[in-house]
Amino acid sequence: MERARTLVTDVKDLGELLNGASVDQAQLVPVGRGIQLVVDLTRAMVERQTVVRQGLFRRLRTPWTKCQLTLNGISAVTVKRLTEMSPDQAPLLSCEAVQGGYAFTLQATDGLQFILHLEQLDGIFKDLGSPIEAP
Repeated sequence: MERARTLVTDVKDLGELLNGASVDQAQLVPVGRGIQLVVDLTRAMVERQTVVRQGLFRRLRTPWTKCQLTLNGISAVTVKRLTEMSPDQAPLLSCEAVQGGYAFTLQATDGLQFILHLEQLDGIFKDLGSPIEAP
């Protein structure tokens, strides 16, 4: 799966897709006059869930996959550690329109938060490799 991210609704859809995902690595890279964020994640592929029967019981089996989110044209980054708020309460990704562009927030499960300021939403999300089957 590969999807471009150019609208706030794209980020909301991606946030739902990445519900429960873990951030493996986040990297900020200077590119030209801006900054690029490359985030490696592991996510459940809910779109590929299957029902497995074991005798009288049924359960859902969900494969996992590695994926990558890239955001381009970042003008400023704020990084902070949240100590008072439970990381489970915050969504992994959120985005809102602010004066002069967008504020994109990436919230890792360990409480590390990146707030990225962009003039335009420009990015891509893609799955890497093949799904890893859950036991």
